[in-house]
Amino acid sequence: MKTTTITAHLVQRLRELGIDQGFGIVGDFALRLFGRLDDLGFPIRITADEQGAAFAADAYARLRGIGLVAVTYGVGGLKVANATAGAWAEQVPLLVVSGAPGMSERQNDPMLHHKVKTFDTQLDVFRDLTVAQAVLSEPLTASREIDRVISAMMREQRPGYIEVPRDMVDVPIIASDGPLELPAPFVNEEALAEAVRLVMARLEGSSNAVLLAGVMAWRRGLQSHLLELAEILELPVATTSLAKGLFPERHPLSLGVYMGAVSPHSVVKAVEGADPLLAFGALYTDLTMGGFTAHFDLARVINCTDTRVHVGLTVFEDVPLSAFLPALLSAGRSRKNSASRDYSFIGCDFLPQAIPLTVESVFSCLEAKLDERHGVIVEPGDSLFASVDFAGPGWCLTSGYYATMGYSVPAAIGMGKADPTLRPVIVTGDGAFLMMGLELAAAHFHGVNPVVVILDNDGYGTQRLLLDGPFNDIPTLNTERLPDVIGAGKGYLCTSQTEFWEALHAAVADGDFAIIRVKVPKNQSSEALRRLTEALAKKV
Repeated sequence: MKTTTITAHLVQRLRELGIDQGFGIVGDFALRLFGRLDDLGFPIRITADEQGAAFAADAYARLRGIGLVAVTYGVGGLKVANATAGAWAEQVPLLVVSGAPGMSERQNDPMLHHKVKTFDTQLDVFRDLTVAQAVLSEPLTASREIDRVISAMMREQRPGYIEVPRDMVDVPIIASDGPLELPAPFVNEEALAEAVRLVMARLEGSSNAVLLAGVMAWRRGLQSHLLELAEILELPVATTSLAKGLFPERHPLSLGVYMGAVSPHSVVKAVEGADPLLAFGALYTDLTMGGFTAHFDLARVINCTDTRVHVGLTVFEDVPLSAFLPALLSAGRSRKNSASRDYSFIGCDFLPQAIPLTVESVFSCLEAKLDERHGVIVEPGDSLFASVDFAGPGWCLTSGYYATMGYSVPAAIGMGKADPTLRPVIVTGDGAFLMMGLELAAAHFHGVNPVVVILDNDGYGTQRLLLDGPFNDIPTLNTERLPDVIGAGKGYLCTSQTEFWEALHAAVADGDFAIIRVKVPKNQSSEALRRLTEALAKKV
């Protein structure tokens, strides 16, 4: 019977899934855990705050398939509850690994530091936030418990929780034989074939079909399938805000982001007027659908979820997206037009002027300056809404449904480590930056140097449109001076288009991180946010 340790088995499984590092903050209950992980060549990247570590791990997971945040018990674990909730809402496989008091220390229920109520209080919290949980207190079952949690995470695309008592870190445990097995979802082959046949028939008889790409197509790694299907069938593609950039936005077939009334009228008309609208893995939430301002005729919608396919009012069970999209692509290939087009990307032009900045002109500058070397992260709020009109150079990360503020800066750490070939470009508000801006120091410390654009409108601008008051006012920071505190990077303050254009040009050319604080009028918002406000006002 072979033996191993908890950390060795955990690292083995994570490496099998293609990840080689995690994010977190150490504490005494997790010191031995962190040390053994480091001994095994699996470093935990230390951030400024536990929530920042969880946001970094979340972004890493979105790009690499799974991410790990490691924390200590109580004060660390409970600080990542918010980020874990966001990972659940947006279906991100975020693994929370928490050090904990040793099993021997728990006898007679002593009042140990970091403890709340009972020793299981933290576990009870994460039972509501994760798809699977395990406290590794038994050497005979520890490896199986690790496998069970990770398997459930990958199957459901949800976060998981593992608690490691500190007196269990070096205890020999029974090793599992062979690699982790992740069974493919059950597929009803007859239903799959009939669904493909019916959908192809609907598409062949259509002159205005549209594809709508949702986030679950991203989670299941179907980007290339979607691109090829669109080109073979020559169908325009829109994405939801959570899947922004899943389909190349500078591709001639790209419509951009569909977000209900937030999107331009041309996008709304194309998507809502499509017959059929073929949706792959879209999550129909209030925020991704523009405050439920989306209007679909269900009889014209083909909705492909993670587990089933709806063709109008007909439902095909056990036809998961991961099987359906490749099968549909195979059917499309067999009917491919021999005179297929040679698609090339559309360029972006912008001529800056010496006039005050608006949210729209900031994104116009970004669209013209950014290229395939960059990945974009947008903060919830007007940065997210304005990005609907922005054709990015690649994928875009955001907390687009759960909408937790402070996500973007620490997410850049995870993004930079998950894909070092792309430089993060962050667009955030002054309020969100106030929450997590010091994670820039951690980013630089770990060799990630983003370009950070701060839309400074003197407070919580998105909320002002709903109800203004002193609760929307926040401290003003000269954030462009933060590089002096960190001892690296460059800062810029911009009030005009030409100033921002020049600052962005310098920041993109420089390898160090940059903070560009953009002053926009206090009550000025993006056109996308105004479209949403007008649509919602009609409901009141």
